[in-house]
Amino acid sequence: MPVALADYIRRARSVIDEPEQRFWTDTELTDWLNDGARDLARKAEDLLVYDTSIAVTANIAVYLLPADTIRVHRAEFVPTGSTQAYPIRASSQDEMDQVWGTWQGNPSSYPSFFVTRGYPGGTGSSAFKIQFYPVPSQAGNINLFYYKMPARITDPIADPSQLAATIDLPEGWDDTLIKYVEWRALRKSKDPRWQEAKALYDEDLDHLLNITRYFHDQQQVMTSFSRTQQPSWLTDPDWGGY
Repeated sequence: MPVALADYIRRARSVIDEPEQRFWTDTELTDWLNDGARDLARKAEDLLVYDTSIAVTANIAVYLLPADTIRVHRAEFVPTGSTQAYPIRASSQDEMDQVWGTWQGNPSSYPSFFVTRGYPGGTGSSAFKIQFYPVPSQAGNINLFYYKMPARITDPIADPSQLAATIDLPEGWDDTLIKYVEWRALRKSKDPRWQEAKALYDEDLDHLLNITRYFHDQQQVMTSFSRTQQPSWLTDPDWGGY
């Protein structure tokens, strides 16, 4: 269940032993909560978006990525009027030079590769974009899976309605943000305990990074064919050979 900013501030004040605003303002605590959430998103890539699509126009290869994209995880092409999703492999400009040679505009029914251009938050010629190859010759949609950066909550003193805002974070990890605020506060007050608080935060961060690689605990095994696709002599104990 998402945690409201007001609750984060209350819990942070309890940890830094300042139940009422005296030295640390709500504005500063909010800044640190924002910084902590964004630090987790950058390092653990814990916010994976699955519900975004990019409308594809025939013979257009390059498209803007969502403004909050940190890194692209996966892309699929779904032609208009079809339910088939064609996976698109991630690549790089150097690798693709061996594929597209001197002509990046080669058309095809659906793209097989994508590369990124620019960087997250870039504008103009540096805007973060995705380029497909071959260039799709038919319209459709790209199912885009990407890691996002959480939006910043603005100053709750200037806008009290922000106290009801929630911070994007996987369920069960809200205490990690409190640990982030704790070490930031102790460090600013030149309290040597900040190093212990930072170590506890880093321990949570490492665990979150490992957990969010896969949200399951199953072995990474892929069965390439089913029993019914195998020759009978491999699976039938009564088969006696020739």
